[in-house]
Amino acid sequence: MTIPIAVSPSVKTPGLYLTVNLLAGAASPGSSALRIALIAPRSSAGDLTLDSEVRAGSGVDGAITAFGEGAPGHLMAKIIYAKYPMAQVDFVAPTAGAGSAARTVTAAGTPTSNQVVDVDIMGRTFEVEWLNGVAFTTFAPLLIAAINSRADELMVTASSGGGGAVVITSKVTGRIGNDVWVKIKLRYAQTGTETLTGATTHTALTGGTTDPDIANALAALAGREYHYILPALSNTDVANVATDDGLRDTLTHIETYDDGLNAKLQQVVVGYTGAYANAIATAASSKGGNDDGRAQIINCLNGRSLPCEFAAREVVGRLAMVSVDPAGNRIGELLDMVVGSWDVTADRPTAAECEASLEAGVSIVTYAAESDAEQLTRPVTCHGSDNRLIDVQNVDGTYVVARDVRDNLPAAFPNAKISEDIPEGEEPPPTGVVEVRDVRAWVINRLYAWARKGVVQKAALAAAIADGSLVVEINDSDHTQVDLVLPYKIVQPWAKTGVVVQRIPE
Repeated sequence: MTIPIAVSPSVKTPGLYLTVNLLAGAASPGSSALRIALIAPRSSAGDLTLDSEVRAGSGVDGAITAFGEGAPGHLMAKIIYAKYPMAQVDFVAPTAGAGSAARTVTAAGTPTSNQVVDVDIMGRTFEVEWLNGVAFTTFAPLLIAAINSRADELMVTASSGGGGAVVITSKVTGRIGNDVWVKIKLRYAQTGTETLTGATTHTALTGGTTDPDIANALAALAGREYHYILPALSNTDVANVATDDGLRDTLTHIETYDDGLNAKLQQVVVGYTGAYANAIATAASSKGGNDDGRAQIINCLNGRSLPCEFAAREVVGRLAMVSVDPAGNRIGELLDMVVGSWDVTADRPTAAECEASLEAGVSIVTYAAESDAEQLTRPVTCHGSDNRLIDVQNVDGTYVVARDVRDNLPAAFPNAKISEDIPEGEEPPPTGVVEVRDVRAWVINRLYAWARKGVVQKAALAAAIADGSLVVEINDSDHTQVDLVLPYKIVQPWAKTGVVVQRIPE
């Protein structure tokens, strides 16, 4: 019988070679630590060496040191460590894009009774008092101080532009700053001559002109395995289907190391807060998701949190679930720590928009009916058009199980010699000689262990064993090589229910 093999018999280098076909259904449980590579541009306050240094994360304070307070990497790390304190995260900083995104808000006049200014920056809301008789030249510094006092949660700084002008500027250069939404407005009707102009409705910063090239940062990760690679990309970068961008670069990196000796089983997650149609186009494009099961795009229309904050929340949601149940069902999970649209009524996705997004491979964010809380409709891969691989837990479960065989099979038979099965009744093999049946038994026991945990489908596994599609054999051309084919199915999430009600007439 001809079986697929992971390494050519002509290869001489010893070791365990691995290839995983996500649509054929093969995998085995994983015990190695699940790590995240967080790639984000740093501010001038960060000290990561650009494009080359890979630094082991040491919590939120370490992220501040590496990226700078309020930089995207710091804000993403805050979400990850808050939701999963044991997360193993490595920090990498590409050279930031060009152009400083900014927005000027101008105060003028003087109120004749106490006024309140409502501030919304990146979905973080607070108020600043503008008291009776306080001239705009006195109020503007108060607004600046209020913004700058929130340095640990905002990717902007505020400075004086002269007179009553307050200049709000992204801490990180490049187009990622253009994704910051600002609204600063008088709460009450005008009492005197006081006015605020520049961002009385939600208005984005402007001025970022390019995106980072993360190719060098990705190259620094070569030789390391991450369950999730998490690049902080701008909306423009994600939606750019004309040329290669951060998403395509990351997928190219993943493809380079995804099979053979020391295969790396990795995935990429990006966030997007622009139009549904753009996210759909990216998921299907050759430079974006490329209909790829190893990529995920989470889309929240007009989300006020940064796109990369949505990506970080999705990654840590997956990480926390995988640590408990690699095939866990996260459909409908409430997304705390990120802020959605300023107009939930207008931006709540319709049934048609949800269906189109999921069909295209976009994990769309909606809002809970009772509370309007941000909610994940369904976490899907960019391979959403194929029901065999629509849910991200199919990839998580498959990879976790595959890691288990990869990491533990060599440890189970260290420095062993391999032999065909010795017939019953003959003298057993000497110490250190392993029969094919021993390897097969180990693999089957390992897979059944995952079946008992609700990750691998037990009936499908039993059928694969019975019909011979689960294969363990010595290679005909190279008797030092053992070939394994491990077909199995991941237990699927309960996603929907169809109920037909029929009244039986009298």
